[in-house]
Amino acid sequence: MAIFDSHLFDNASGSVGNVTMCRFRNRNVVKAKISFKSKKQSTAQRVQQARFSILSALARYFCPAVQAGFPGKSYSEARTLFIGMNQKSVEIDEETLAATVHRERLTFSKGNLTPPAVEVTIHHENREVHVKWQRQALSPVAKDADDITLVLFDTVTQKSRVYPLGKRGTPGETAFPLHKKFTPGNTLAYAFAHSSVNDRASRSIFIEVRHKS
Repeated sequence: MAIFDSHLFDNASGSVGNVTMCRFRNRNVVKAKISFKSKKQSTAQRVQQARFSILSALARYFCPAVQAGFPGKSYSEARTLFIGMNQKSVEIDEETLAATVHRERLTFSKGNLTPPAVEVTIHHENREVHVKWQRQALSPVAKDADDITLVLFDTVTQKSRVYPLGKRGTPGETAFPLHKKFTPGNTLAYAFAHSSVNDRASRSIFIEVRHKS
């Protein structure tokens, strides 16, 4: 900004090019407009932006699972953890920025506990989900008291649902109706284990769903 005295420009105002003239406190003032040119993004930056965008959308689609995988944390905190853990679940083509999501790699929990042993069967005719889980050998990373959680996801409606199953040490099975917004052939399944006494967890496992008519 510059202050100048000239009767030629008394009470002048307006812009010419990148210069603006105006009156300020009874004086003539000239201000230059400053423009910033953003740096051209590198390929790595564009790839990471595309990956972040995809993972942010997945965090919304899997919101119930993300929150269940990190109990006690806010959704914002859980979302950040989900995005950080799943970087290798999304591949981005460097030339086209086309994304490939490896859904079988997704995880909604983080830890060194042993993932649970869970089987899922979907009966198409009566739209029923049958789930069976087994007791696993005891170890420092697999306790009988660990809780098991099932996640179902519809690849078309992008809806997800969470179902607490039971304890790792008590084998069991259950059946329930498939959610009305889910289609049997489009439904994916995941499961993870959580300690009942602390915040330890397993990574989520992708379950090959069995389909029956």
